[in-house]
Amino acid sequence: MMHLTIKWRLSLISMATLSGILLLFTLFVYFSLSHWMLYQQERTIIQEADHVALAYPNHIEQGSGLGNDANPNWLDQFISAGQTIAIYKQNGAVLKIRQLSAWNPPLSISSIHHLLSQSPTVLSVQHHEYVRVVVPSRSDKGGVLSWIVLVGSIDMISSYLTRLVQILLIGSFIGILLTGVSGYYLGIFALQPISKIIRSIRSMDIYQMNERLAIPVHQDEIAELSMTFNALLDRLSQAVQKQNEFVANASHEFRSPLAVIEGYINLLARWGKEDLVVTERAIIAIKKEADRLRRLTNSLLQLAGVHNQPTPLNVINVVPIIKEMVDQLREIYQRDIDFQAEHDVMELNMHAEHLHQIMAIIIQNAVKYTPRDKTIQVNLVVQSHQAVMEVIDEGVGISETSLPHIFNRFYRGDQERNRTTEGFGLGLAIAKELVESNGGTIEVNSQVSQGTKVILKFPLA
Repeated sequence: MMHLTIKWRLSLISMATLSGILLLFTLFVYFSLSHWMLYQQERTIIQEADHVALAYPNHIEQGSGLGNDANPNWLDQFISAGQTIAIYKQNGAVLKIRQLSAWNPPLSISSIHHLLSQSPTVLSVQHHEYVRVVVPSRSDKGGVLSWIVLVGSIDMISSYLTRLVQILLIGSFIGILLTGVSGYYLGIFALQPISKIIRSIRSMDIYQMNERLAIPVHQDEIAELSMTFNALLDRLSQAVQKQNEFVANASHEFRSPLAVIEGYINLLARWGKEDLVVTERAIIAIKKEADRLRRLTNSLLQLAGVHNQPTPLNVINVVPIIKEMVDQLREIYQRDIDFQAEHDVMELNMHAEHLHQIMAIIIQNAVKYTPRDKTIQVNLVVQSHQAVMEVIDEGVGISETSLPHIFNRFYRGDQERNRTTEGFGLGLAIAKELVESNGGTIEVNSQVSQGTKVILKFPLA
């Protein structure tokens, strides 16, 4: 199938549209004008027939002659070119015929009475068209003296309408051609800015996305398209930058355990076969680094698969789920973790496994960065048709400079927090992705040496 450019499509669409409009206009002009002209011709013939019917009683002497041999000159003042006048007696005998057209109306008295009810009548004889009217001529007392039959040619009207249609069709054809040509060049002119945009986009490189499209002076659709594309480039540039940072950070995280494993393997290759102490120390170190690699790989896979979860979401009651999780973590870590719920039932549209992952990450973070003699508080409340989950600790806190970056992947900014535990900086990034994928929001408020408060909000089911 042939693919047409927008210029050609605009040209063809404009031609097709104009063709339809002109066709409708031509039909409207033809039928309305033909109807009007035929109506006017009929009224004229009726008036002329009425004049003959009124004049006939005054010429009754002349009208009683021997048919066509009688003096018919008095009819000349009523007859026009292309018309025929016939006067019939009541019994159907022809009194007078004054004929200037080629039509000869042989009528019987029965047909006259029939035509009287249908007058005027349009008929075609030998490729010619006529209008025929029948009117009675009455005496002063109201009796019918004769029947007046007047037939007028309407060939002139047909010729005029035919010529008019020809002119309209020729003019329409010329107009359609001009419209197609003008539509094509108008498309070239209108699409010139888009052509510039296409050339600019083709010259861009995915690895060099600093260039942006020029914004036209006129704030039209082209300007809006340019601004939208520039905004898309900004987002793509940020995504590429984050991807590069992610690859660099992941490479860095993988480099350290791999270097340790490689070093101990070389150590075993040199002395491990004879020295059992070196062998045992190397095996412990390799196992530790392998476990670190496993945890890092699982975290990366989990982060990559956050948005690839099955749908639809399930309606779950989060209160017993979080309570059970708090009880488990309290026993595992032997820490003081308090749980308070405003209601026994708080239903959300989300995956239960996502809720487990989110709360586990946040509560485990609170456990890591909170001294053992401090309490961790978990609260569930309802505010403005939202379920609000709060995890409050009294730990080391987060500095103001690090707080805006805590959801970045591999970010570990605070030295005070880094000294307390070992991690990859992926936990909060995973939690944020899971929260947002379930339609919620996450907020962290913290002060150094005073503690941290994590607030999760989800719309109620």
